[in-house]
Amino acid sequence: MKRKALSVLLILLITVPALFAASAQDLYEDFQAAVTAGSVQEAVDAYGNMQEKVAKEMEDLQDDLDKAIQKNDRQLYANTRADMRELSSYRLSKADTDALLTAIVNSGSDQASEWAQWLYENSAYYHPVLTLTTSVSGEGYSRSYTRSVSVAPGSDVTLPTNEQLGGNASVAGVLTGWGITPDEVLYAPGETITMSYTDQTLYAIYSSQVSFTDSYTNDSKTFSDVADGDVIEVPSPATLEGAIFEGWYDPTSGQYLSPEDTEYTVRGMGAAFQALYIKAEASELNCGYYDIASIPVSTQVPLTFTLSNSGTEDLHDVTIKVSSDSDQVTLMNTSARLRTMRAGEDYILRGTKIVVASDCASGTQLPITVTMTDGDGNSFTSTFSLTVK
Repeated sequence: MKRKALSVLLILLITVPALFAASAQDLYEDFQAAVTAGSVQEAVDAYGNMQEKVAKEMEDLQDDLDKAIQKNDRQLYANTRADMRELSSYRLSKADTDALLTAIVNSGSDQASEWAQWLYENSAYYHPVLTLTTSVSGEGYSRSYTRSVSVAPGSDVTLPTNEQLGGNASVAGVLTGWGITPDEVLYAPGETITMSYTDQTLYAIYSSQVSFTDSYTNDSKTFSDVADGDVIEVPSPATLEGAIFEGWYDPTSGQYLSPEDTEYTVRGMGAAFQALYIKAEASELNCGYYDIASIPVSTQVPLTFTLSNSGTEDLHDVTIKVSSDSDQVTLMNTSARLRTMRAGEDYILRGTKIVVASDCASGTQLPITVTMTDGDGNSFTSTFSLTVK
């Protein structure tokens, strides 16, 4: 009899906690208490537990709603809908969001970034905005620029460069950087910064200068504090294999310096010159089903070339020729033409076929040359080697 009573008591002890499990409302109150106390981690944990409970109770209420519809029980239906609306209200309010953000930015905790990410993902009221702005005016010239960026706090944001902002450098000057005040540079043009926890505004800051930027070599030279009429030395361009230097160009003001120019007379507030190069190459060869290092004889093998304009300038009226100085091959469909090859883009040349003579020895290296010539007579040559199977 005592054993039976003990068993009943154990069962009761095991089941009692389940009978008193916290409801969604209890967990919401725990969350609110953590928010009021400024305990961010406790609020995060309580909110997660609450959302799990809300999802479970919402499932149960959906079952009750279905029953009410089946039984045409209007009172049950109305009560269930009211309970569902109550559950739906258990989420982050604007007041909760503001309170938690205040606690986060003042916490000094290593977890602040993690908490801010959580708040961004869970609150409809938290979307920090980074505003990038500039306003430049001069005689007969006025230009304003504003851009808003809203991403998760802690995310990378890359700031615009002088080229991306545009504007006339001879009137406005050259972008020196970005600042949280309009008169002190804090970040360089093109620098990647971390999104703040709160709304921020960065101001574009310009100065009178002349810059020369070579995107090929990542070299740059800047002449600061220049004045209208100053004469400065034009940097010597890099010597790049297969590339032809075409001079310097400032897209903001339209000023151009030819490859022969060695001096530049400053106009207005300055200029932002970029090095111009033209270069084209056949960057890749594909032989269809066949390995480039194992080409069969007496077989039509398709040749597909990837043509790349790897310069900074568009090429126009480009004639393409495929050739070989080997008497062991026959090439078919060897000519093509492109009206325009845009800078930085790739083009696919298909249709050329090669047939290797039947008596060509295994292991023979077969040179294939691709020559591209633009409308100004500039030629670019690329060479590949095929190996006979």
